[in-house]
Amino acid sequence: MTIECPGCGARYRMDPAKVSGTTARVRCPKCSVPFQIDLPPAAEPAVASAPGAAKILVVDDSKYFRDMILDILSPMPFEFLTAADGVEALEAIFRERPVLVLLDLNLPRMNGYELIRQVRGDARLSGIRLLAMSGVFRKEGDIREVERAGADDFIVKSFKPEQLQERIRKMLKI
Repeated sequence: MTIECPGCGARYRMDPAKVSGTTARVRCPKCSVPFQIDLPPAAEPAVASAPGAAKILVVDDSKYFRDMILDILSPMPFEFLTAADGVEALEAIFRERPVLVLLDLNLPRMNGYELIRQVRGDARLSGIRLLAMSGVFRKEGDIREVERAGADDFIVKSFKPEQLQERIRKMLKI
């Protein structure tokens, strides 16, 4: 699960299975503010996926970031898939046909721009929505380049969880 420090807003992942009880006391490693969080019941999985539902593919070379996005999106009624690079993502897109691909622009083996062009260049994949992400500050010209490549939207990785969820709801009209 992802937790957020009330003092500085830093977000961290923690495994609730490693904590006993219904609450945990945490001290933020960034600002040292102590705080308490409520833990989900033990029977509730940290990341839920709805088998048979529409699929969302999360593509990022950082396992931490992929897991964080899965935590954020887990309340949504989708099946979630992941890929760690552009080549693996393209293979998953052809095999799984997700309704949405969230992809980092800085990927190994095939960067996000090329992945977007590959998907948009194949008529069989025309219905797939593409949401590009980057942790690197992008100038307006960079965002236009992402749109020219064929992405449906762009979001900076410093988003708040509810912002990502809302962006996906709008893109998929749910």
